[in-house]
Amino acid sequence: MKIILALDGSGYSEMNVKMLKALRLPSTTEVIVMTVVPEITFLGGITLDSMMAKGSNRDKTRKEQENKASTMLREPVGTLRENGLKVETQVCRGKPEEQIIKKASDIKADLVVIGAKGITNSPRFPLGSVAHKVMKYAPCSVMLVKEGPRNLRRVFFATDGSKHSDKVTRFLLELPLPKQSQVTIATVLESHLAALMKMPTLDLETNRQILAELQATEENVARDLMNKTRKDFEEKGYKSSLWVLRGGPAESIISAANELNPELIALGAKGLTGIEAFLLGSVAQRVARFSRYSVLIVRPPKK
Repeated sequence: MKIILALDGSGYSEMNVKMLKALRLPSTTEVIVMTVVPEITFLGGITLDSMMAKGSNRDKTRKEQENKASTMLREPVGTLRENGLKVETQVCRGKPEEQIIKKASDIKADLVVIGAKGITNSPRFPLGSVAHKVMKYAPCSVMLVKEGPRNLRRVFFATDGSKHSDKVTRFLLELPLPKQSQVTIATVLESHLAALMKMPTLDLETNRQILAELQATEENVARDLMNKTRKDFEEKGYKSSLWVLRGGPAESIISAANELNPELIALGAKGLTGIEAFLLGSVAQRVARFSRYSVLIVRPPKK
């Protein structure tokens, strides 16, 4: 597996490293630790770098920036190498989100690990602009780190039975999760809400019977679906449990996560209703933005 670890020297950078350590990745994992010296482009394509006089002063400033960035990477790289991982470093210049996405595409990365916020982000916003763009446009899976756990004990996997959810199962098993992890598998049932709005009769008692039958049938289907996923995890030695949720998908997932208190929420980039032209499903976007827990959004890498 190839992983890009994006760092910027903020408090979230330390959390990113803790998350990778908690995953206990196999020694065959390749980690590219990268940071980007930001270059902001103004109207007309003007950058501060281009405004500086060419020559020794500009070259000196660029060199100092890159040296500072390289120094910032030294400690996290040492930590990861102590954990037996193969680690490379890269210092880039430009827009951070563009450089991270480009690198992920160039090396055909399996995963980008990035902090939910950076140095310049306001605490009022739940997700930083760089993390948000990487989450939406990266060609591979993305892990948005909001906490740096010592151990990965509880993983909350939200599934809907779609092909995207199947990819989450395979990704988590190939990662692989630490053996002490307990996986809670949940699915959200909301069809009864739509059915309530389209009832064929005004007879309340009949409506209740129809809804009760729909809910029972839907729940049986959901449990069959989740039991299949549960079997995949238990065959690999993981403990698991099943949750059936009802309501709006994103809100139900966030609410259940608040009750479970996981170290990681995992879900597919799209769901059963995802349109292929869309880069990221609305449920994944909302959970990533508003959950207070780290979120893994799984998408297959582009060929």
